[in-house]
Amino acid sequence: MTLTYKNILVAVDGSNEAELAFQRAIQVAINNKGAKLYIVHVIDTRSFAMYESYDRSIAKRVVELAEDMLSKFENNALQAGVSEIHKIIEYGSPKQMIVKELPQKHNIDLIICGISGMGGVERFLLGSVSEGIVRYAPCDVLVIRNM
Repeated sequence: MTLTYKNILVAVDGSNEAELAFQRAIQVAINNKGAKLYIVHVIDTRSFAMYESYDRSIAKRVVELAEDMLSKFENNALQAGVSEIHKIIEYGSPKQMIVKELPQKHNIDLIICGISGMGGVERFLLGSVSEGIVRYAPCDVLVIRNM
């Protein structure tokens, strides 16, 4: 039995771990000829909502940074030989979007993400996105560690 992935989602947030996850996603997409690569960045609106009420330009700047980041990832994937790439910027809870909404909407069969290496207290207070993905994803998950 050969397992192939047709719709691969890689979650990126600008971290080194996300960069490693993206590099692995390129490899997986190339190895699964014809696979679509979905590069997603979820803007966690909870993290800047309070500041936005004082300065509306923050939201605009966050979107511009996300668009620039996704364009760079897209160019890297194209240069590496991935032919079908979709850039996605979403708003809300990263766990909710990556685990529930996007896999259903795009028929995702593999999610690739990095792990930040947060300690137990940080995970308890903030919640780990990668842990939530592994626990609740409706498809296969590949978590990339920065060793």
